[in-house]
Amino acid sequence: MDTLTDDLCYQALKTRDARFDGRFYTAVLTTGIFCRPICPAVTPKRGNVRFYPSAETAMANGFRPCLRCRPEAAPGSPAAAGVHTTLARAVRLVEEGALDNGSVAELAERLGITDRYLRQLYKRHTGATPQQHAQARRLLRARQLIVDSNLSMTEIASIAGFGSLRRFNHSLKAAYGNAPTAFRRGIRQSSAPSMPHPFDDPFLPARDDLVLFLQARPPFDGDALLAFFRARAIPGLESVGDHYYARAVHLQGKPGLVICRPLTDKPGMQVILRGPARNAILDISARVRRLFDLDADLPGITDHLACDPLLQPVINQFPGLRVPGCWDRFEFAVRAILGQQISVAAARTLAGRLVGRYGVALPDDLIAGTGITHRFPAPEELAGQAVGQIGLTRSRADTLARVVARFAEPGFAELDGNTLLQQLAALRGVGPWTLSYMALRGLGDPDAFPATDLGILKAAARIGAPDNAKALTHHAERWRPWRAYAAQYLWATLATQSTRQETR
Repeated sequence: MDTLTDDLCYQALKTRDARFDGRFYTAVLTTGIFCRPICPAVTPKRGNVRFYPSAETAMANGFRPCLRCRPEAAPGSPAAAGVHTTLARAVRLVEEGALDNGSVAELAERLGITDRYLRQLYKRHTGATPQQHAQARRLLRARQLIVDSNLSMTEIASIAGFGSLRRFNHSLKAAYGNAPTAFRRGIRQSSAPSMPHPFDDPFLPARDDLVLFLQARPPFDGDALLAFFRARAIPGLESVGDHYYARAVHLQGKPGLVICRPLTDKPGMQVILRGPARNAILDISARVRRLFDLDADLPGITDHLACDPLLQPVINQFPGLRVPGCWDRFEFAVRAILGQQISVAAARTLAGRLVGRYGVALPDDLIAGTGITHRFPAPEELAGQAVGQIGLTRSRADTLARVVARFAEPGFAELDGNTLLQQLAALRGVGPWTLSYMALRGLGDPDAFPATDLGILKAAARIGAPDNAKALTHHAERWRPWRAYAAQYLWATLATQSTRQETR
């Protein structure tokens, strides 16, 4: 735990400070149970607790998850973020199931390091081995799916990475002290969503839909995120209303529809999965968390940014503001190229033409009543196509073709963020604005800052900050490592945010 001392953790525990939820976990020696810092249980004595940076680490050290505060439902832990680029990627791959059917040696080879070094790196920074992390992740995700989804136990066992239902039942009972069905009887039924016929409202859960609930750290302004995505929704691919964001997806070779609805009673999202792609629930869950920036420790970020008196009034004006992410790196790279030097509305029109011409149509029974018609084309499907026919200039079409060709290369989209940006920077037509915007939304870099963006420069001038890129970049040094959030606050000050120009 690089930024939190044990004493600070105990103070946060005594006050049940929600700002620390997901940042550490408290293990109680006398009970063998670990909890979130917001747990309503009686605060244990200082000498009886140990603090861990992640739920997986606590489980690897022999502690069982609390049944009251549900550690598996806590916002994502930032324990490994920023510690080591290779480790961060390893943690992400393990959480996506790299060890469910593969070995540590295969994971290490994928990362370009030895398995011995991977184990050392993992143990040093997380306190657990990759196998321990993977096993704990299976248990945590299994209980989350039991309580927060409407999947059957057999489906959950398969999705969570257990080889059989028997192994699933045995592992859950050993870890939690109860059979899996006990959690659904005790918790799930009281929160089951209503299931209207899909044609009554296609954006509400239907009988055969999979429904998942994802929590966010408060404060969370879901309406602002919906407004942002509504202005940029690609016709045919996305649909955004007052209370939902919906889009076509294509995962594991199968089509699907994902509908995200901000929760009304607590910070977070209700996620509705429809169609064959719903079996990729873990991948979808991770993508939705990035898309809506659910794991951001916003109080900590805003406390830091508010030290600049120029930003403080803006932060107070927009509580709960997040940095919108993206669904897919390739899709966002195409969006960024299309958005160069034109308005948001114009870029949206071009993207709609591209999806309509080159996207793959979805089954009628999947998209009925939604206005969604196609999924976004894959890189290999778009490579070699005459993309200029959608209304691009020759130079812009050439740039897009070069970007598509790179993403069509095996493994390119999985490169670490810095390497991917370096590769894109070598392409003619990909300049600083595109790279910064790709880093900010496409890669989720919390410190990305497109200083040449005209909207940011205009907003900076309004609050009294420098109005030229060089001086603003120098001023923004005080906002590190959260310059992406500073950029979002600056954009929010523009009265015409939904139709503003994002350009270099």
